[in-house]
Amino acid sequence: MRRHFVVLLTTACIGGGDPVLAQVSPRIPDLQNRSSAPLPLETREDALAGKRLRYLIGTEASGPGRDDEVTEVSYSTTQPARRGISIAYCNLFDEHNTGRFGPYLHTSDTAAEYNEGQIDPRGPGWEKNLREQFERRKKQGFEYIELDNPDAYSTKDVIGAMDLAASYGLKVIAKNPGLMGRGATDYVAHANVYGIIVEKGAGGAGDMDALRRKAGKPDLPVWFVAFGSGRAWAGNVANAAKQYRNMGVTYSSAGEYGNAIDVLVPTESTRSAGLATR
Repeated sequence: MRRHFVVLLTTACIGGGDPVLAQVSPRIPDLQNRSSAPLPLETREDALAGKRLRYLIGTEASGPGRDDEVTEVSYSTTQPARRGISIAYCNLFDEHNTGRFGPYLHTSDTAAEYNEGQIDPRGPGWEKNLREQFERRKKQGFEYIELDNPDAYSTKDVIGAMDLAASYGLKVIAKNPGLMGRGATDYVAHANVYGIIVEKGAGGAGDMDALRRKAGKPDLPVWFVAFGSGRAWAGNVANAAKQYRNMGVTYSSAGEYGNAIDVLVPTESTRSAGLATR
């Protein structure tokens, strides 16, 4: 943690005497109470606005990147793209079902489908899993992360995870907030949310625009991503998203997010895209 020192000039200095120096140590947040208030981060939504998303969590290659693009890399990818902004995939589940982060729950169909461990947020493994990922991503040089599978947990638990990410200087991209039910607005409104990624079945363009407006972030970047049988859905979402600012749509033709083909490129005014593959 970088420490800042503040010099205070006392009345002795003002009256002509020698200055008296007071060293003030930075306040370290109590992470055990982190859900009570978000930790402030510099506002950087504009850094992501109008940029294409290369959602590549299905391949270990981060690619070269481009200055006008945002690249999300997989769980096992160890470095950001060489150019542009990168997002690191992180998982609220035990990604490899290692058994190291117990106790576990068994209520998520997604965890069962992907053979991942649904960590119990009441147990010690919850924070251990998060800290290991945050420390690794910070050392690797990432500024943004996705926390996948939030819909398997309560809004309070997800907000606690985002506060913990903020203590590491990591900014969060919300995932499928439309699946969070009544907690969706609080999730998106959180000070440490800088964008939204939406998959098939988790909401459309109108839904996400209404949500970001209700959360007080009308220009928050939203990216819709699809693969496999989701090509038609991506096209339909793109047609609806044209009327909104900062909304983009991509489709992966190489399995589950092995590449990204633009269906709609986000801009400040939003317009349709020519196809481009990364």
